[in-house]
Amino acid sequence: MVFPSGKSWDPTSQQFDYDPNDPRVQELFAQIENLRLENRGQFKPERVQLRGAGHGAGPLKDVQGALIVNDDGQGAITLLASRPLEEHQSCFVRRHLGTPGESERLYEVLRCRLGTRPQDAESRIWIAYLKIMPRAGIQADVHRR
Repeated sequence: MVFPSGKSWDPTSQQFDYDPNDPRVQELFAQIENLRLENRGQFKPERVQLRGAGHGAGPLKDVQGALIVNDDGQGAITLLASRPLEEHQSCFVRRHLGTPGESERLYEVLRCRLGTRPQDAESRIWIAYLKIMPRAGIQADVHRR
């Protein structure tokens, strides 16, 4: 294959050898790792309210605001929160705030970690992964009209 400039196309012409133990290379790889972005998808963020459920409400004794940044439609959501949530904690998530279809559902916190984006670290944003809890014995879905 020949490009219009007359140069041959050689897939190895862009490759180079390097020593992975070279401190300069390690520093470059560290910088690249810091540029990695979390994929939060194309979901339109939604403000929600969280409150603890049960006797061991942990840090969610009071209502806390959060932002849903992903909803897989199968009962799993991803939240941005200003405080960490405890794993295996149950909490209610109130959605559609101030609208006639406002709803509250019971979720379990699967895991929670500090955000890795530069703006997350500056603001101490926590990423929490929640899964809806089945309706066993309690009303897990409450709609208000």
